[in-house]
Amino acid sequence: MGRVYLGRSRSGRAVAVKVIRPDLADDQDFRRRFGREIALARTVSGFFTAAVVDADPDGSPPWMATAYVPGMSLGDAVREYGPWPEASVLALGVGLAEALESIHAAGVVHRDLKPSNVLLAADGPRLIDFGISVATEASRLTQTGMAVGTPGFISPEQLTGAPVGAASDVFCLAAVLVFTATGTGPFGTGSWQGLWYRTVNQEPDLTALSPRLRAVVAPCLAKQPEQRPTVAALLEELTPSVADGRTVAEIFTQTTWLPEPVAEIARTQIAPPWMTPTPIAPTPAGILPTPSTPAGTSRRRALIALATIGTAIAGLTGWQFLGNGRQPWFFITGDRVDSSTAVADRQLWSFTTGDPVTSSPTVANGVVYVGSDDNKLYALDAVTGQQRWSFTTGGEIGSSPTVAEGAVYVGDDRSMKLYAVDTATGRKRWSFTTDGRVRSSPAIADGVVYFGSYDNELYALDAVTGRKRWSFNTGDYVYSSPVVANGVVYFGSNDNKLYAVDTATGRKHWSFNTGGGVNSSPAIADGMVYVGSDDNKLYALDADHGQQRWSFTTGGEVISSPAIADGVVYFGSYDKKLYALDAATGRKRWSFNTGDYVNSSPVVANGVVYFGSNDSKLYAVDTVTGRQRWSFTTGDGVVSSPAVANGAVYVGSIDKKLYARRM
Repeated sequence: MGRVYLGRSRSGRAVAVKVIRPDLADDQDFRRRFGREIALARTVSGFFTAAVVDADPDGSPPWMATAYVPGMSLGDAVREYGPWPEASVLALGVGLAEALESIHAAGVVHRDLKPSNVLLAADGPRLIDFGISVATEASRLTQTGMAVGTPGFISPEQLTGAPVGAASDVFCLAAVLVFTATGTGPFGTGSWQGLWYRTVNQEPDLTALSPRLRAVVAPCLAKQPEQRPTVAALLEELTPSVADGRTVAEIFTQTTWLPEPVAEIARTQIAPPWMTPTPIAPTPAGILPTPSTPAGTSRRRALIALATIGTAIAGLTGWQFLGNGRQPWFFITGDRVDSSTAVADRQLWSFTTGDPVTSSPTVANGVVYVGSDDNKLYALDAVTGQQRWSFTTGGEIGSSPTVAEGAVYVGDDRSMKLYAVDTATGRKRWSFTTDGRVRSSPAIADGVVYFGSYDNELYALDAVTGRKRWSFNTGDYVYSSPVVANGVVYFGSNDNKLYAVDTATGRKHWSFNTGGGVNSSPAIADGMVYVGSDDNKLYALDADHGQQRWSFTTGGEVISSPAIADGVVYFGSYDKKLYALDAATGRKRWSFNTGDYVNSSPVVANGVVYFGSNDSKLYAVDTVTGRQRWSFTTGDGVVSSPAVANGAVYVGSIDKKLYARRM
């Protein structure tokens, strides 16, 4: 619906400022609907909601400010730390039911009650985002045939076009409670078509619920709205089992209603670090009119300034945002926040290419090098993100660049070449043609560049001239990127083998058979080589002889390349997890759940492991505890592996962008 920024009132109060997307801002029907919804939402005053504190539906663009809630979303909490115990689920139900009671009392139907719209504060949950809720008496404003809601957390009447009322929110609340208790909604997972069909035509799966929870949610999930309990009846049923003689307010006086470690996070997330009650800085000259300007003009001009500066807003602080034309009400801090969690943004810059970025970036001498599926290799200033040059290849670049001796080496898909490009000028030094796609990222040692090709070969070329020294044939394509140590080059092949080959002669030292293709790139540490396989395992082998020391089985293919730091090996799996294992024994220390498969290879720096997931996020996770430090949501899957340099982390996304973030 729009971008959300952190703001601060004159007294230091934190607010989340939602600025509507331009395409919606140009829709007059949307503006009218948005204005009516805001007017109704302003009347909602329940404790367990994020109150609307100001808005301008007629602005350019329209905007709305709500109370800032310091806490992670319910969706993130369950995905990262697992399902909740019964007592916590029941307490959550009490808070959300009371939130719905206050919303419905104002004549509003939320229509999109889902895990990402529930924030977890220390003193109770908060139901947010009334931006697409519709007043009971104004439901006709929603276009005919438009299902407003989220698959898996949407009522049957929303899908069939029947009248939608308060009972719809009761259905969605029950679906959220099932997700919280089991990690999955009542109608499973899969495509939206399948979820919609099961929601309308099949009974919910409640087999994993405790008898107490099943008794609460089952009536709420009735297909017919009139068969569901009212919110008041639901509160009456839930409160005694949770309160134990206490009032609802007393239930949430401490974080004991939350499971650990979510409770610990809630205790520490009090406010953003910049949120202190300091006086507002003077208005920058030329940005806003004087306070004597009429109210309508000042507000619109303020929003025009916000829209015009776009991404540059991240560099501004103390920018006043006038609420009434007579005095500053709050100002934008420059921190963009995630629409579901309202966490301060760390973004430094982003750079847009013409196609998905699956290549992993490399940073050298203040320059970031990255390839794109738009057939180009880019060189960008690591601090500003400004382009220094680009080099056009003959095809998509899935290979990750490697820099050495004033040249950057990278392969491409369509022309089947490895290129050597001058780092200063962006001009080609030489290219070498293979008989297959080059997605393997090159390794360089002692003046030789090593890389694999889909023609089943590993090549060794002179790094200066590009002349072939030798090649080694495997039984299938080589996607794995080689690593060189002690005169041996280690690499995998889709023929199910890991190879150790002499760097001087190209002769095999040994090979090791796994149960699947070896498309993970190996890592070497303390005389051992670690590599993943499509047989769902990570292997640890003796680097000298290829004898297996141990293996660890995950729930999916392991294409992510391992990283080793301080005796721990980190790697991702297609089972949606990042793992931390003892490097010597293979015993699991912890695992971290994401929302989709982890193809991205982790990078470890300063006690934090950074990696991406196909759930569109870049994650920063504590290496000791396995708990999330922060996450950043891009516009699509992150299969690129991050690079860390000079206090920043760089990563590409399928949304066609390269991002630079503060560590």
